[in-house]
Amino acid sequence: MPISSDKQIKIKDSSFPKPFSNGLEFNAPSHGTWNIVHIGYAVPSAHQIYICADNCLRGVVMTAAEMGALDRFSSVVLEEDDMLHSGRLEESTTEGITEVLRKLDKVPPVVIVFPVCVHKFMGCDMNHIYKTLEERFPDTKFVRAFMDPVMQKRGTTPDQRLRKALMDIIPEGEEDRNTVAFVGCDMSPAKGNDINNQLINKGIHVLDSARTESLEEYYSIGSASRFICCYPAGRMGSEILARRLRRPLYYLPMDFNKDRIIAALELLGLDVDGSAVTDAERATEELKTLIADTPIAIDYTAVPRPLSLARFLLENGFNLKTVYLDGIDPDEEEDYNFLKEDFPELILHSTIHIMDRRPVRPDEKVLAIGQKAAWFEGTEYFVNIVEGAGLWGFGGIEELMSLMKDAYNTPKDIRDIIPRKGLGCSSVYE
Repeated sequence: MPISSDKQIKIKDSSFPKPFSNGLEFNAPSHGTWNIVHIGYAVPSAHQIYICADNCLRGVVMTAAEMGALDRFSSVVLEEDDMLHSGRLEESTTEGITEVLRKLDKVPPVVIVFPVCVHKFMGCDMNHIYKTLEERFPDTKFVRAFMDPVMQKRGTTPDQRLRKALMDIIPEGEEDRNTVAFVGCDMSPAKGNDINNQLINKGIHVLDSARTESLEEYYSIGSASRFICCYPAGRMGSEILARRLRRPLYYLPMDFNKDRIIAALELLGLDVDGSAVTDAERATEELKTLIADTPIAIDYTAVPRPLSLARFLLENGFNLKTVYLDGIDPDEEEDYNFLKEDFPELILHSTIHIMDRRPVRPDEKVLAIGQKAAWFEGTEYFVNIVEGAGLWGFGGIEELMSLMKDAYNTPKDIRDIIPRKGLGCSSVYE
């Protein structure tokens, strides 16, 4: 296949941080990363209300139904008349939300309101709407969300803004120096997470905004003495939360560079476990021996820093061929420059430009890390993770090597897995 700057390019010929041109975008059918519906449901007892036209509602309603959570989901349908008369949009939005809440058996303590693009186009006075709702329902917190896909390419993204809005309702609590909170992430710390494991071993109480059991526990995040964010989309909201509560934030997405892992642990005042380093190195060598020169492809939905992972694999002798991504996080500039100099033939492959997908080839094994890489490569041998999977540090490297080993040995049903939304969430496919 010829190399094209619109679809794929050798890293030596690419530009940082945008290796591909903008244009008509293709949406691959892999949907394991969380969308705004999944993110909103992470707040216990919260009820989501979407105010938009029928065609816009289709996707979010399907997600709520697939999760079996329609009891916490409502909608207000806008019609053409709502756009034609002055003040009608504000009235329809306000009265529609009011009617929804009064028809529920109990008014929820938290309501996440999702206006849409048309509210911005029409200059809708959302502040007036929220003020009215708060007067009518004084015991309810209204989260100021937005479903505006037309704003995906300018400024912050919808899911960044939603994560920020969900953290805005966390009240300031009395600081508990024995409590640390992970915030802004969808994936809870996994078994292979050095930070979480060491905090627990030191007797620290660890909270996780993605996995609280009650609204009271979610609000208790405001008592944490430190915040840790491991996912780029949660960084903005986490920084605003930390500034508001005057507590330190540590932004630490999973990294595969040994020196940077050690520096991060030391920054947190945690120990560098020599046995964990050795175990990660051993697991890496064992995997390399097993898979030999098997081609590998990775994608940006699997880990927050795909170029860090790419560098790790190539430095350890793996046959990494392709990285699927559409842009490069500025934090990965060091790894980008290293790869461009030392591994110039590495292919960067876009996921949003229309192209032919390779058919499934049972006789030609390709090991993929991430759902998009698996789909584009047409391989049944893939690591099915998204958003870093809660992995971090040397324990995370060891666990990822184990996941790659399992993926190499055992094919997965790609037709069953790829259509599922929100990896780790409940689904009608279960």
